[in-house]
Amino acid sequence: MQNPAPPGRSEPLPDAFARHVAASGVLDGATAFVAACSGGSDSTALALLLSALARRRDVPIVLFHVDHQLRGVEGHRDARAAADLAASLGTSFVFRSFPVRDLREGGESLESAARRLRYESLVALGRDLGPGTLLATGHTLEDQAETVLLHLERRLGRTRGGIRPRRTDGVVRPLLPFRRGELREWLLAEGVPWREDASNADERFARNRVRHRVLPEIEARWPGATARLARAAEVLTERLDALDAAIDAALAEAGLPLGGPWPRRLLDRLGREAAGRLLVRAAGGVGRPPGRAQVGRVLDRIAAGEPAFRESFAGRRITADRLTVRLTPPARLVP
Repeated sequence: MQNPAPPGRSEPLPDAFARHVAASGVLDGATAFVAACSGGSDSTALALLLSALARRRDVPIVLFHVDHQLRGVEGHRDARAAADLAASLGTSFVFRSFPVRDLREGGESLESAARRLRYESLVALGRDLGPGTLLATGHTLEDQAETVLLHLERRLGRTRGGIRPRRTDGVVRPLLPFRRGELREWLLAEGVPWREDASNADERFARNRVRHRVLPEIEARWPGATARLARAAEVLTERLDALDAAIDAALAEAGLPLGGPWPRRLLDRLGREAAGRLLVRAAGGVGRPPGRAQVGRVLDRIAAGEPAFRESFAGRRITADRLTVRLTPPARLVP
């Protein structure tokens, strides 16, 4: 007998998932799937839904689990649960283990290091499996809303989009339209267990504070706010993607690299919003991303026609002369 539809949906979850995948094209072109599986409810639901889809499409699927070596026996139990789930679904299982505490870079937090290593190993597995391999993670609608709030907290709302359904490196998020609660209700109805990671309740981590304190308060005051935040993230991401496409086209036409230097006339032609986005992208990967005020100050000086200036910019330096604007790498910073 088919499970009833979760609250707010007119169809059972597997049917809603299949319809979303078909309509969005998020999994189009896959020759193989990798499902990242922590053992938690979101990734367990992803493993079940994606393995059923893989069987219908007759493509292979691998369950992938990473142990960050942070939780001792509990981490080993998570790995065992993920391996057992793979065995029950008849899928392949790949396991990786990293001493995250020892592999942090610079002032990187444990949370950031774990995420970086997870994605690096996931993408590396995709390369090993070959072109057409899609790498699925269990991000939900709540994850999207949380990301918006985290970006606002870090003053990145103007420069960062939300969680993308599909990235250029093969990472896909087919559960983004679905609520965490409905995934859990479906798993309970199916009699499928999942693991609860105690660290997910630790409010020393920013995302956990947003998840357990901030977002529930917002939702209680303004019902439906979670879904609206998630939609706002989608709209912002679409806008940023359109800006990036315009920037890339202009750079290609001029035969210029993203990192510059750029003729002033190119920045003028792009317009203020796209020129600001270009500066933010070019500065990416070094320290904290530039804030709105910092970007605006540089653009104001360019627009005012200052013949020459220097401006500290996100761990680098913007240097301008009458014709050109360039971003100086950290190693070349002048005291």
